[in-house]
Amino acid sequence: PASVAKLEFVLFFDCPEDVMTGRILERAKTSGRNDDNLETIRKRFKTFRDTTMPIVDMFEKKGMVKTIVADKSVDDVYTEV
Repeated sequence: PASVAKLEFVLFFDCPEDVMTGRILERAKTSGRNDDNLETIRKRFKTFRDTTMPIVDMFEKKGMVKTIVADKSVDDVYTEV
C-alpha cells in the first residue's frame, strides 16, 4: 500500500534559463554528455515549464514554496539553503 507523507514545504531553486544554459554548456566541455547541447537544453526547459512549474505554482498558492535564488555562486546558494 502507498503511504502519504505530510509535506512541510517545497524548496524551489529559481535560476534564469540563460544562466542555467551557460552553466550546462560550460559543463558540456568536460562532462562527455552528448545531451548537453542547446537543442536538448531548450527541450528540457520546455518540459520543466510545462510539467513541473504547474506543480510549483499549486504549492505556491498554498504558501508552501520556499524559493532560493540560484543564479549566484555555489557557495552563496549553499549558504542560503
